[in-house]
Amino acid sequence: MATTITSTELDFQDIKSNLKVFFKQDAAFTDYNFEGSGLNSLLDVLSYNTHFSGLIANFALNESYLGTAQLRNSVVSLAESLGYIPGSRNSSQSTIGLTINPAGGQALDQTYSFQPGELVLRGSIDGDVYTFSNRKTITANAQGTNIYTFYPFDDPDASIVVYEGDEREQQYLVDGSENALYVIPDQNIDASTAIIKVYTDPGVAATGVGAYTVYNDIFDVSSITDTSTLYVLRESPNQFYELTFGAFNALGVAPIAGNVVNVNYLRASGQTANGIYNFRLISELKLGDYIVSPDEVTITTLTTSAGGTDKEDIESIRKKAPFQYSAQNRMVTPLDYEALILRKYGNFITDIICWGGEDNLPPEYGTTFTSIIWKDNLSSTAISELRRAIVELTDQLSVVSFNIKFIAPSETYVSTKLFYQYNPLLGANSQSVVNIDVQKTVSNYFAVNIGKFAQVFRRSNLLTEVDDVDPSVLSSRADVTLQKRIIPVLTLPENFNFTFGAALKNPNDQPTPVVRSAFFKYQNRDVYIRNKLLDKVKVSAEGVVPVVFDRKPSNKLELVDSKGVIVVDYMGYYEPLTGAVEILNLNVQNTNNQSNYIKVFGIPANESAIIPRFSGILQYDASESSVNAVTVTSKV
Repeated sequence: MATTITSTELDFQDIKSNLKVFFKQDAAFTDYNFEGSGLNSLLDVLSYNTHFSGLIANFALNESYLGTAQLRNSVVSLAESLGYIPGSRNSSQSTIGLTINPAGGQALDQTYSFQPGELVLRGSIDGDVYTFSNRKTITANAQGTNIYTFYPFDDPDASIVVYEGDEREQQYLVDGSENALYVIPDQNIDASTAIIKVYTDPGVAATGVGAYTVYNDIFDVSSITDTSTLYVLRESPNQFYELTFGAFNALGVAPIAGNVVNVNYLRASGQTANGIYNFRLISELKLGDYIVSPDEVTITTLTTSAGGTDKEDIESIRKKAPFQYSAQNRMVTPLDYEALILRKYGNFITDIICWGGEDNLPPEYGTTFTSIIWKDNLSSTAISELRRAIVELTDQLSVVSFNIKFIAPSETYVSTKLFYQYNPLLGANSQSVVNIDVQKTVSNYFAVNIGKFAQVFRRSNLLTEVDDVDPSVLSSRADVTLQKRIIPVLTLPENFNFTFGAALKNPNDQPTPVVRSAFFKYQNRDVYIRNKLLDKVKVSAEGVVPVVFDRKPSNKLELVDSKGVIVVDYMGYYEPLTGAVEILNLNVQNTNNQSNYIKVFGIPANESAIIPRFSGILQYDASESSVNAVTVTSKV
């Protein structure tokens, strides 16, 4: 008997139908009424069992691969097999200055220090109160002035960083078992704030006063020896956290039986604590035996709290784990730089791109370039501190002595004038409804497909989505314009250099401007910049003025008023092949808008695809875009 069961179909009804087809091949069941017999119930049981078994096998197989796994514990486990530890919840951070000016007449030492957790501040936002504290030792030296200005113990030039979160502590007695595992029953731990101490004497551990050994995060070191004191803190299947140490000295020295492991960490609130600027002291500070009065303490907030994030989500883990594995905790390729910078400072970064100096224009060998989109509400001071920390990270992990150079993201705006054919005979919706749907489709396309590094605009993809909006939309087309924005200092002559990030049309290709600006005020006149157009010359003595093309357009720029009169003959130039623009000696009286910038438009040579390079980012300008319907009533 030939077998006709299709083994790849897992739908219940398909399985049952295949079983019926199989039975009907037997002469005994040729005219059998399956629906009205007891065999129908048996087929239901067989189909259900096959369907259920197939689903279990399919789920189990999917959960075995990082690209298809859906359960968080599966994704976390698979990422860890690649050496990637998913990010925990992150505490919001703020940098502050701390100065203590004790009352006169106090006999005090020149140097004092506060240990982690001794400086406790409180701040609030949206009615919620949050606690911040130091996680590093801070020190001050009065140097005979009786004024103590504190700084991190290991860096006198740095500011004090305070972290949001409630301080928690756990202790574990080491029993000496191999591969011992210590579970921290807290899903909201900020793993980066953990301080791991190992005491040899349980009595000392109980009081916290005495000798101990500090263990370091394995991902914060660049070399490991058999005497290294390292720990690994990672998420467990129930989303608590597991603490482990090196086994058999393979990852350094592990605690031995009778030791006490002390875990001190912050229970973080995540992103809800971002945006706090004002702090007040709530801890009692002592300089030796002298209790400091709150009036003697000055706290200066240098940066608004930022960097608080929730636990890393599944899609982020899925994306970052392979790159982290390829980086192997060393910086060689641009992707290594991206992966390791994101691992360390990803809670401050929205997007990042790195490229080698050999690919830069012009080339700069021995340099790695990076461009970063920082998260909102980060101050310039905070960004400067983060850049300094990234440079230190690259010094530690860079295999070759490359310099790292930061390049600001370069935004190029895209606008479209879209036209679509609308046939009311082919759809039930009115033109106004279809027009709104088309506008939403255009906006959604840009929201999803641009706004980050290496994201490309493709006109054909946009038009395909527009054509699918409604049966009444027959076809569509779009004119694409690029836009840069310059911010002038009013009444001050300036030069501007920028690039559209794509080739522009040649001025000889069309008589209309390839490059033009919005109107602005110059010497009490409304003017704009454009490239030089075709000349118009009088050729008749009788007063007739036919238009002839005396010479070709130019890639030089000129200043023109609203009536077309040339005000300044030479204002710079643009390069069609590179899209570079240079505007010279621009003196703006007023920008004619509240945004204080001037839009400069360029028509790309290839409107079908805009592909930004390096630090280029595409953004959508809805104010310069439009959607227009062309009504046709022919029957198809």
